[in-house]
Amino acid sequence: MCLLSVAWQSTAEYPLVFAGNRDEYHARPTAAADWWEDAPDVLGGRDLLAGGSWLGMRRDGRFAVVTNRPDLPAPGQAALSRGDLVSAWLADRAAAPESFSVERLAGQSQRYGGFSLLLGEVRPGATGSLQQFSGGNGVTGMACLTVAAGITGLSNTALDQPWPKLQWLNQEMARISTGRPDVATLFDLLQRKTAVPGNHSGGVPATPFVSGSLYGTRSSTVIIVDRTGHCQFVERSFGPAGIARGEAAFEFELTS
Repeated sequence: MCLLSVAWQSTAEYPLVFAGNRDEYHARPTAAADWWEDAPDVLGGRDLLAGGSWLGMRRDGRFAVVTNRPDLPAPGQAALSRGDLVSAWLADRAAAPESFSVERLAGQSQRYGGFSLLLGEVRPGATGSLQQFSGGNGVTGMACLTVAAGITGLSNTALDQPWPKLQWLNQEMARISTGRPDVATLFDLLQRKTAVPGNHSGGVPATPFVSGSLYGTRSSTVIIVDRTGHCQFVERSFGPAGIARGEAAFEFELTS
């Protein structure tokens, strides 16, 4: 199941540090992270089945990531793709995170499968903003909150019922985010294949990295943005049984 942790405005030197795993069926067609041909200032992976994306970042510092909620009932045949939430936010040039999401989701959130969503903007020399949402079919109303400076994370559970491996990753992110974040160290956390402290929840594996033949960790991504606006974006891709399939690494300066 997906797993991600974000150090948001934890230090003045590094306003955004992101580490996350995307878990998915290996048969689902996916494009690795790259600059999008139809939106050249957007960087991220693409879901080639339903369109959209699970994670992306724009050159001006706008970013988004979504996870699903398998604990909630699936919507009907007219379901909308959760990946569209990420793509739409990255394509929008005007709305702030809170207004964009409320306007788009308030009237149609029941048409999505259960989701948790982070929408943010990181600006060099500015505070920026980060919003967290949870909703979808089976949820009465949509939870929305402004994320304060510190450590936050998402998995595939309700926001108030995190799995042990998310609690572990958040704790590790808090421990290392006080210093200079290191790409290799963050990948070591994401690619841990041994159980973390705590009991399994409902049979869900407590290993951050899931090595499965049909379903497992498809990609691990690290994003680091420093106070000057320099961004590192690194994605590692994996196939069945956790076999490495390549790395896509990008470095660029955020624009205003």
